[in-house]
Amino acid sequence: MRIAKAAAILLAIFAVPAGIALIFHYVPLHDFVEYWTAAHALVQKQNPYSVDLMMQLQQARGWTEDQPLVVMSPPQFLPFLVPLGFLHSYALARLIWFGLSAALLVFELFTLWSLYGGRSESRWVALTVAALFFPVWHCLAVAQIGPLLLLGVVGFLWLEERGHPFLAGSALALGTFKPHLFYLFWAALLLWSVARRELRVVLGAVTGVAIILGLALILDRSALSQYAALVRSDYVWEYTSGAGGVLRVLFGRNTRWLQFAPMLPGIVALAWYWRKYRLQWRWRDRLPVVLTLSVLTAAYGWPFDEVILLVPLVMIAVQCTYNAYDWRTGIAWLVGNFVVSLAAVLRYGDAAGMTVCAAGVLGYLIFDGLRAQRTREGDSDAEDDAVTEAA
Repeated sequence: MRIAKAAAILLAIFAVPAGIALIFHYVPLHDFVEYWTAAHALVQKQNPYSVDLMMQLQQARGWTEDQPLVVMSPPQFLPFLVPLGFLHSYALARLIWFGLSAALLVFELFTLWSLYGGRSESRWVALTVAALFFPVWHCLAVAQIGPLLLLGVVGFLWLEERGHPFLAGSALALGTFKPHLFYLFWAALLLWSVARRELRVVLGAVTGVAIILGLALILDRSALSQYAALVRSDYVWEYTSGAGGVLRVLFGRNTRWLQFAPMLPGIVALAWYWRKYRLQWRWRDRLPVVLTLSVLTAAYGWPFDEVILLVPLVMIAVQCTYNAYDWRTGIAWLVGNFVVSLAAVLRYGDAAGMTVCAAGVLGYLIFDGLRAQRTREGDSDAEDDAVTEAA
């Protein structure tokens, strides 16, 4: 029975995009084209970070925009693209990517559900939460690497909870594919490692990055210099994203320092959060706030990157399953966040959509924390009254 159910799920995962491809007779390019062309350039010993080469390869596939899409992830990400370079069918590659992404998301959701103490018979709630979270749809639609980033976070939490700090750090190597999204997490990890005198997580992360970066340099010995040239070019300023992008749209796209301005309040907020909770720091409990704050104030980011915010969403969902009022409130908030995020993207663009979505998640976490604090204070007052009456 279980085998039949698993087979049905896998069939559905692969059948849906296949049906879409047959109906429309093509597979939309979207962001996947950057991975496809970079992979083929890498396999053919060409520069996967070349703007001109990517433009040439993508135009051959029907790309009509003024600028190509170029992989902005550091070289350690390149080995994960290699299999695409050996697939000659773009549609097949897109289909496989979709299937693996969806399967990975299901695995991560179920792992998070168990990690936060959810009942096994209620795991479907985690899938419902993901289905009502706009970034998940955006990520799957454009074929981004959000599930891979989330795998690093989930792997870290799972391994750290089970007392494997070195392996937990190794899992974080996946987060370096878009390190800017995790900048506050890296800072918190450093503070935690120094305070606890626990360096195995950091050593694990460094080792993991070193291994996959070594593989990347075997594939392309000039990868580091090629990436550095791309980062120094004007291409990185072509697109406005994240909260910094919103500021640039409002006050001038050429005011580039505004792209990094949101990081300052993010650092201040982390300093306050660390000072308040450093003595009761448990990654399972503290990471949701740190991660949400980091994504909200990151210098760059898009709505599809916010798939990693499924960590706080699943934590919230597990809490809601034990209280009918929390459940109704959570569903209303989740639907509202979906609608507002989608409306922001359609009306003002991806930068606004990402900011609104992350701000909504952080707002709910703050609301939930304040409510929990009031509940504890109420319980404490009730206990004091009971002791007074007994005396």
